[in-house]
Amino acid sequence: MPAKTKSSVCFLEALSRISNKNSDYITLEEFLEITRDRGRFILCMILATPFLIPISIPGSSIPFGLMIMFIGISVIFKRPLIPNKILKYKISKNTAITILNGSISALKNFERIIKPRAFILTSYNSVNIINGILLVFSGFLLMLPLPVPLTDSLPAYSIFLLCAGILESDGYLIMISYALIILTAIYFGLIFILGFKGISIILSHLGINLT
Repeated sequence: MPAKTKSSVCFLEALSRISNKNSDYITLEEFLEITRDRGRFILCMILATPFLIPISIPGSSIPFGLMIMFIGISVIFKRPLIPNKILKYKISKNTAITILNGSISALKNFERIIKPRAFILTSYNSVNIINGILLVFSGFLLMLPLPVPLTDSLPAYSIFLLCAGILESDGYLIMISYALIILTAIYFGLIFILGFKGISIILSHLGINLT
């Protein structure tokens, strides 16, 4: 059985603290406080989780995507730049617990392969700036209200894997996230160029049915 990653330990600690809260709601600001020094990237993973698993939070892609964008901007400029209005966004306690359990389950799929390596992608300031820019880009794509399959899940997986790679100092996982971000950008580009009907026809020839 693989050892728990630092991220999964942080998720479990957050789950315990939120479960013991008396309030029925938790704000994104409280998420950051609970996850402490690893908070920004842990919070990005948490915000991406509802789009990896079937959790219904109506209208969540816009505030969640915005929050991820501002976290990416904070990474680029090395200081907190998150508007207070977004920090005060409330999530029900039960939903927060469900999301955290989903985050833990999603991370378990990668725990066997996660380990510190390829430090060139985790240790240099220039790379951190690139990672921040990619977070902003992926958060923006997540925000777009497109009624097309995969337009939430592809950016969400990109965000989840990128943040997991950063937190665990796993350059290989970061490279996988880069490849997925490129694939996501191509997919969104095809949607804007060809429309939903056009991309459905192309994918149907590959055996992928979007309808």
